[in-house]
Amino acid sequence: MLITDREALKRFSCSHRVWQGIPGIERTKGGRTFITFYSGATTETYGNYVLLYKSDNEREYELVAAIEKPGKFRCFDPVLWIDPLQRLWFVWNVMPGEEVYGVICEAPDAEELVWGERFYIGRGIMMNKPTVLTSGEWLFPIAIWPGEVHEKLRASGLRDDDDPRSYVYKTADNGKSFVKLGGSAVKDRRCDEHMVLELKNGVLAMYVRTRYGIAVSYSYDRGMNWSRGEDSGLKGPCSRFYIGRLASGRVLLVNHVNFTGRNNLTALLSEDDGKTFPYSILLDERNGVSYPDVAEKDGYIYITYDRERGCNRKTLDEVYTAAREILVAKINEGDIINGSLVSEQGFLKRIVSKLGRLLETDRNPFEKRELSNEELAKKLILQGGNVIEESFALFPFNCTSVYDIDVKKVESLIKKFEDSGNSDEKLLAQIISIIRAAPKQAAMENPIIDVIKNYIEEHITEDFLVSELAEKLNISVYYLCHMFKAVTGITVTEYCNSIRITNAKHLLIRTDETVNGIAQKCGFCTAAYFSEVFVRLEKISPSEYRRIHKKEQLK
Repeated sequence: MLITDREALKRFSCSHRVWQGIPGIERTKGGRTFITFYSGATTETYGNYVLLYKSDNEREYELVAAIEKPGKFRCFDPVLWIDPLQRLWFVWNVMPGEEVYGVICEAPDAEELVWGERFYIGRGIMMNKPTVLTSGEWLFPIAIWPGEVHEKLRASGLRDDDDPRSYVYKTADNGKSFVKLGGSAVKDRRCDEHMVLELKNGVLAMYVRTRYGIAVSYSYDRGMNWSRGEDSGLKGPCSRFYIGRLASGRVLLVNHVNFTGRNNLTALLSEDDGKTFPYSILLDERNGVSYPDVAEKDGYIYITYDRERGCNRKTLDEVYTAAREILVAKINEGDIINGSLVSEQGFLKRIVSKLGRLLETDRNPFEKRELSNEELAKKLILQGGNVIEESFALFPFNCTSVYDIDVKKVESLIKKFEDSGNSDEKLLAQIISIIRAAPKQAAMENPIIDVIKNYIEEHITEDFLVSELAEKLNISVYYLCHMFKAVTGITVTEYCNSIRITNAKHLLIRTDETVNGIAQKCGFCTAAYFSEVFVRLEKISPSEYRRIHKKEQLK
C-alpha cells in the first residue's frame, strides 16, 4: 500500500493527475518541509490515492511516497504530524471500511526515508492533526460521519453499531495503543473535520465544521464526555479550518473572513485563549482557496491550502479551466499582528504543485474503459504489496462462483507466480482472466459461510490451518479467505481468535486453571501467542483480566 520506489512513483506524477487537494504540512527539526494531499480518478471516489512530497529548500518539491489500495477502495484525507519524539506520522483514511491507518518515519531528516510498518489507529475518518495535552496524552480527532455523507462509497463498510459523532482517540504510550474516548454529536455538522484545543484552565474545546460555520463542544473530563455543541461565533463557509496553540501560547485560527464562498483565507491570532481574534493577515483573497493545515517551526508558521481542485468536473476541458494548485504561505506572529507581511523570510501564495494537461499518451479518464488483464497485471505488480490478494479483492465472488472455477489450476498458477518472485506479468494475467470470468451475482449471502463457521466452532480448540478447511471444501484458500471477509467483515483468523478469547475469558473468571492451561484448552498454539492476542483485543493481560473480574464476582 505504501509505495516509495522512484520508478513506481512516476505513474503518480503531475502529468498523470486530473485533480488534487486537501493538503497537510509538517516541518522537521532539520528544516525539511513535507506536504501531503490526495488525488486519483476524476473526483473524490474509488481509486483515490495519497501523495507525499518533501523539500529541503522551500521551493522545489519531490514526490517521495504514495499510498493506494486497488479495487473499489479509496485512500484519502491524509494528515502529517511530527510528534513530541520528532517522529513524522503519515496518516490516511480508507473507504469503504471507515478505517484510519498510519506509518511512522523515525528520522524524517535522513537522506533516505525509512518507514515503519503500517498500523491501525481507529475507526472513522481523521482529517486534522492530533493534540498533545499538558498531561502527556495525545488525542487523535476521528469521526464517524452520518450515514448520508458519501453514502454510496461507504455502504459496504458501515456497521449497525456505528454512532455518528466527532470522537477522540487517546494514546498514553506514544502511539503503541489507542483507546476510543467520547464524542460530540454536533447538530448540522458536515464531515466533522474537528480539532481539539486544550484551554489554559484544562478544559478541552472541540471545534467542528458545520453548515453555518464552526461549532464548539467542551469536555471537562479529558475527553470522555462532551457538552452539547453550540455556535462558536467563528463564521465559515462550511469548510475545513485550523485552530491550535502556538509555542508562544497564543491561539492561531486559519479560516475564511468576510467570505462570499471559499475565499479570503485568513490567519488570525488570539491572546485570550480563543475568545477573540483581534489580529489577522489575509493569506489569499481568491475564490476556491480552502482546507488549510499548519506547521510551526523556529518562529515561523507554515500554512498549506488548495486552490480550485479540479474535481467534480464533467470533461477534461472543464478540468483544465481550474487552477488545481497546492500552495504554502510562511509567516510569523509579527506579520499577523501587523496585518501584512513584514518578516524577512515570509512569503504568500507560493505554489507547491500545479497541474497542467495530461500527457497525450494518457487515456481520457472521463472515457470509461476497463483495463485488460495484461494492463491490470502490470499495474498491480508495479504498485507492489500482496498482488494475489489485491487481484481477488478486485473481483468479488460468492459460493456459486467458487464452484465454477478450476481450483487446482488457480492454485498451480498462484504457486508458479509466487515462485517467480511475484513479478511474472503473464502468469498474473492468466490468474486475473480466470477470476474475472467467474460468474458474478449480486447476492453476497453464501451458505458456504455457514459451513465455514460451523467447522471453526466444532474445531475451535484445535490448532487447524485454513488450508485444511479449504481442502475439505474443495475451494481455493484465496477464495475462502476473501469470501469470508466479504460477507462477515473480518478474517477467518480474527473470527477464530474472537471465539477463543471469549471462551478464555469465561475460564479465567470461573476457574483456577493456569493461563498456560487455558491457552491450550482454547486452541492457541502457545501461551505467549494467547497473551499477545488477548492484550491486542482487550488492552489488558489475561492475569490482570482475571484479577479484576474475579474480584468483581466476589462483590
